[in-house]
Amino acid sequence: MDWGLFFIFLGTDLLIVLLCWYSYGKSGEYKEGMVHGVHIPWSCFSRPDVQVICQKAKKTWKIFQWINLVISLLVCLLCLYDFTVFIIVWSVWLLLYIAGDYYLILAPHRKMYRLKMENGWLHEKSKKIVRIDTVVSAASNKLALRWQWHLPALILAGGGAYLLCMADTKHTVASEEAFPFWLMYASSLGISVLFLILHVGILRHPNKVYSDQTEINLAANRLTKHSWSVSLLSASWLNVISFLYLAFCYFSHGPSMPEMNYAVYFVLIISAAVFFLLPLGRSVKKRREVLAADPSPLFIDDDEYWKNGWYSNPNDPHILVQDRFNSINLSFNFAHTGVKVFVGALCALTAAIILWTVSLVSGFENAQVVFTREDGVYSFEAAGYECEFTRDDILSVTLTDKMPDDKFTRTNGGSGKDYQIGHFRGKETGKCMMFLTGDYTDILKIELK
Repeated sequence: MDWGLFFIFLGTDLLIVLLCWYSYGKSGEYKEGMVHGVHIPWSCFSRPDVQVICQKAKKTWKIFQWINLVISLLVCLLCLYDFTVFIIVWSVWLLLYIAGDYYLILAPHRKMYRLKMENGWLHEKSKKIVRIDTVVSAASNKLALRWQWHLPALILAGGGAYLLCMADTKHTVASEEAFPFWLMYASSLGISVLFLILHVGILRHPNKVYSDQTEINLAANRLTKHSWSVSLLSASWLNVISFLYLAFCYFSHGPSMPEMNYAVYFVLIISAAVFFLLPLGRSVKKRREVLAADPSPLFIDDDEYWKNGWYSNPNDPHILVQDRFNSINLSFNFAHTGVKVFVGALCALTAAIILWTVSLVSGFENAQVVFTREDGVYSFEAAGYECEFTRDDILSVTLTDKMPDDKFTRTNGGSGKDYQIGHFRGKETGKCMMFLTGDYTDILKIELK
């Protein structure tokens, strides 16, 4: 394809690898009484058998991430030559990379848990005691921003739908041209609603007791809940503002808006992701500093619920809990049947989307234009796109050896070095459909009423 696509995928790959590398690369350090997500006494951390597990996991993790940084670059180069091969190889690489990350996180965790059980490093008292800090519990609602601040953003999102409706009327946009914009609107609205639900869940989640000192418990829980509320609110508002900007451009210019508008939109979306991650990352560092100053920390040894690498506690009614390997992340409680069904459906949907994408791209790359005439109706079809008309609909037919001197914007369909199929809009030509494959040196232009 082109260099723009190369840099988009390369940037995405680098972001994925670097985020995973940073987020899960320090699980071998001794933090909050744990190493690799397993509670062990501090005096045992320097033991040779513990250090062997930690050092081997650290070395393997580093090598694996460096290898995937190089592979991500080589895979992206394929899109400059054959996009079908690229999207298949890239999908396979991404699945293998995610599977590799999970294995390298869970393998040392399970080894450490087995080592703990073999040596009897158990905290029997902490397994049975449920610690409650009544002062922290009473101040729960004051530890984070209120969830109601999401509501104005959702109201503004409704204004985006109004702009889309007005734009479709103003520019007489066909449904197939408007569909991508309505799809982006649905995604934007869904993300903001999801952030609202997560915000409510974070506020209702019970506070964690880290210490006998109430001040430390208040500080640690405030850092966690406040940072989550700030992240969710910031990302939700920026997500809505991003789409409002795009909707306003769509209203002003129609589907053939300047490409710079899309660039600004994607920059705003990336900004939303950055503003989501920054408060969480800063809070984790500050919380560690607060807990490190505690002379008598309290740890609840609930490792038996994490022994497989995921949380499964039938006595815990909560669906989401803080992840054992990355405190920024949330993990499902797989003891609930509904969670298993949801995750299974999510995995099936992801697999279906990957297969559909590969099939769709392959359909464009190998498309053949089929022209038929039946009962006075003419039809062009390629890659699932079709145009039908009768002889009375034709205003003119022209055979030319080059494309019109116009700037076309694809509004629905596929574009590549060797094909242009689907719905387009030209600044001079207006709305049109293209069925072009190969070098298309001879072009048949049919103008309809």
